[in-house]
Amino acid sequence: MGVFEIGSGRSSVKSQVRGGNVDRFGSVLPAVAIKSVEDVLFPGISVRLERVSDSSDVLVVEAVSTGRPGRCPDCWQQARRVHSSYQRRLNKRPLGSRRVVVRLRVRRYFCDRKRCSRKTFAEQLPGLTERHRRSSTGLTGWLRLISVELGGRPAARLCRRLRLAAGRSRSTCMI
Repeated sequence: MGVFEIGSGRSSVKSQVRGGNVDRFGSVLPAVAIKSVEDVLFPGISVRLERVSDSSDVLVVEAVSTGRPGRCPDCWQQARRVHSSYQRRLNKRPLGSRRVVVRLRVRRYFCDRKRCSRKTFAEQLPGLTERHRRSSTGLTGWLRLISVELGGRPAARLCRRLRLAAGRSRSTCMI
């Protein structure tokens, strides 16, 4: 099992473009974009990678939310005070033949509006998390499409083949 420490900044592979390479025949090779690990796993999402653990069948990614403070789901007022933080475990779409599990540290906030009935709430990351979900929005979309198109036992067989967690106990995909 391999463990890669990412640290506090971006991973060692930075987003850059290689261009102007000339092969031995004098042709110019097209520019190739190299992306960071964050850009591949979490495109456009405010997340910082802390650690990646790799085994033969599961890739465990530990990440921390770095976005702006969330808004209260009841009154939509932006939070100003952090209550605490906790770790969520999310299943993400598979990467090749490996399952991807994200251990995401998210913040809880106080709602300071006097008339709001909600005292605290947890932040949600658009494009990654939804309330009460244990899978990413991308995986939820996959499961929903599979269940609508195939349904029943064929969908369950396909989910098993793709190594996606699905079944009666899953609220995302009633297969």
